[in-house]
Amino acid sequence: MTSWLRQAAWTVVVLFASACGSASPGTAVKAPPAEAADSTPSSTQAAPPVPQKFEPTHQIVIKTSLGSMTFELYGKQAPKTVENFIKYIEADYFHGKIFHRVIDGFMIQGGGFDENLSRGETEDPIRLELIPGLKHTMGVLSMARQPSDIHSATSQFFVCVGDAPQLNGAYAAFGRLISGEETLFAISRVATHTVETDYGKMNDVPIKPVFIESVTLL
Repeated sequence: MTSWLRQAAWTVVVLFASACGSASPGTAVKAPPAEAADSTPSSTQAAPPVPQKFEPTHQIVIKTSLGSMTFELYGKQAPKTVENFIKYIEADYFHGKIFHRVIDGFMIQGGGFDENLSRGETEDPIRLELIPGLKHTMGVLSMARQPSDIHSATSQFFVCVGDAPQLNGAYAAFGRLISGEETLFAISRVATHTVETDYGKMNDVPIKPVFIESVTLL
């Protein structure tokens, strides 16, 4: 296990003006899921059907303090990403972690911090794997990383609450929600605030922690 505390500050503002086009006047541009980043807004949409070409190799259940979510993982198309995620599951790493960044209409992010916003040690980061055709739409499970390094994902993951095309081709989507939409939306709508820490400012942190009670393989 190696410590992943190399970042000097946690507040990262990333605008996709050059990569994705400029935002319309008055539109908040959502920053990507980072191993600490920022943003905003809201929707409730049904998960689109899973294209047949994505063959699931595993199913997992993420049990939270607000309910459970079941996902299928695409280990044939993203073997290293799925293998990495399963290592953390088998080590019971996610138990007691929280969803530390929640933005309604965008995504919920967890797997890195406990309720005191302390981070545990992680395995070495993995290289970015992309699954052609798997876009960041509602219910897609993907890996968070540092904005400055595409090969920096460790334990943190996020689940899309709405479509996030600005993340396609840059973040490693590797699974999809198959049940538990009500839990996903319940988490996405919790009240959040900004927290000052010894490491810097963290935005979009739930006021009442949303705990990951367990992640299990079916």
